[in-house]
Amino acid sequence: MKVHILDDWFDTLRGLPCFARLAGHEVTVWTDHVEDVDDLADRLADAEALVLFRERTKVTRAFLERLPNLRLISQRSVYPHVDVDACTDHGVLLCSNMHGGTP
Repeated sequence: MKVHILDDWFDTLRGLPCFARLAGHEVTVWTDHVEDVDDLADRLADAEALVLFRERTKVTRAFLERLPNLRLISQRSVYPHVDVDACTDHGVLLCSNMHGGTP
């Protein structure tokens, strides 16, 4: 699976024990942030899974339409920046680790 991890500015994820779970997958870690939707869609064109390390990347219906291979988005917390209905319509599973006290 082609996994893209966004906004890991300090490149910390590779050093965590959980990163070993991605062994056998083609993983790209991006340590910068891209605001331009066209540039970001070009960068992620082959993505099958996105790991949103932060809440900076807006996932809209138009953005999802540019990523035809995408099947999974993993967000570490709340996801007001993700169009859940568009994910459902495009067959993209949205996973989140909600912690206690969050809506």
